[in-house]
Amino acid sequence: MRVTRGLVIVATVVTGGLLLISGAQPWVVLALSSSESSTQELVVTGATLAPSFVGLSLTYVAAVIVSLIARPALRIICSAIGVGSALGAGVVSWFVISDPVFAARVSIARVTGISDTVHQRDLIDAVTIEPWAFVAIIVLVVCVGVGVMVIIGGGSWRSNGRRYERANTVSDSSSREPQTDVDDPHTTWDAFSGGGDPTGTPSH
Repeated sequence: MRVTRGLVIVATVVTGGLLLISGAQPWVVLALSSSESSTQELVVTGATLAPSFVGLSLTYVAAVIVSLIARPALRIICSAIGVGSALGAGVVSWFVISDPVFAARVSIARVTGISDTVHQRDLIDAVTIEPWAFVAIIVLVVCVGVGVMVIIGGGSWRSNGRRYERANTVSDSSSREPQTDVDDPHTTWDAFSGGGDPTGTPSH
């Protein structure tokens, strides 16, 4: 399949939107011991569990968008940054899924007043990982694929910067008119010194 700018734009907008939406949704639901907290159930969003998730997601979107208008060398660099950002967001998301209690330690401390992570685990009766956490992982895999597509298939794209430079070069060259001998002051003076009429039309 041929990789086009339009395809990359659509994929970037869709994946970026899904990342931002998923980050704002609940990823983990913790059932707390009622004897230690008045809150029976603690719902924590992805952005709260992994604060860097949103920043890395935005970096991915920005890097891919810049790569669409950049020159080939800069396009590869921006795409690599986008891939690295997506991988980073995937790593922090996986840490949340692998140990949701540790990821939610700040939220647990805010509700219970207990900051010791060992004691916090004793307060948890049940842990539920919501589907949005897995949606984020799947979308991030697609994001890595989009970045790789730009690196591999973006080499054949025409650079917008070069196109505009070429247009300006053609415009500048066409606007310059060749200088004739009549416009040359030395030629005019020679004609006047020889008794000729420098204002007259030269005969060919």
